[in-house]
Amino acid sequence: MPKYAEFQTFREQNFITEADGDMLHREARALAIQRIEESARTKADFENVLYWWDKLDANRERKERDHEIGRSAVPLEWGADEMYLSGKPSYDVVLRKLLLAGEFIDVIFDHPETIHELVTDAELSGILKDLKPHHKNMLYYLFIHDYSTTEYAESIGQSDRNIRGIRETALKKIRKLYGGILTCRKENNLPMTSDEKYFLENGVRKKGM
Repeated sequence: MPKYAEFQTFREQNFITEADGDMLHREARALAIQRIEESARTKADFENVLYWWDKLDANRERKERDHEIGRSAVPLEWGADEMYLSGKPSYDVVLRKLLLAGEFIDVIFDHPETIHELVTDAELSGILKDLKPHHKNMLYYLFIHDYSTTEYAESIGQSDRNIRGIRETALKKIRKLYGGILTCRKENNLPMTSDEKYFLENGVRKKGM
């Protein structure tokens, strides 16, 4: 039945009249249902009351479903114990925990081509965004999913030595560009974190990080 189509039925049966004036639809519906309940005398009348109650329940449930997040029939926590108790914590476990907590941003951007969305610094994000696709792919698996260079090399059919060389080339480019950004911040007396200051002075992250 189209939206508000029941009001024509209410009017035909005089449960809503012109004398009721301009009312909100929900108020008019509540008034009509009240009049239907109060006028019920026979079995057919009470069956009509039940009909409208069922209809209102169905509409309410439909609206609730429309506002629910779409999920499959498989519970979100399905298989979680095996992952948490495996003794092998990984980025996949982190993503699963985020899903269970209702945090979806990292999951949405969990792809090599959107690796730049996984950092909070806007200028560093720009550097990552402009990298060549094969550099993004390599950094994604080596640093986000913690692959070893040997594992990544095997997955794309290259040698470990070649991957280590490409990794150093990509990191050297990122360090150079980001170092320039931090130098500009320092020269303009812009705020910097202790980690950024350490990186600018040493060209690497703090030890133990």
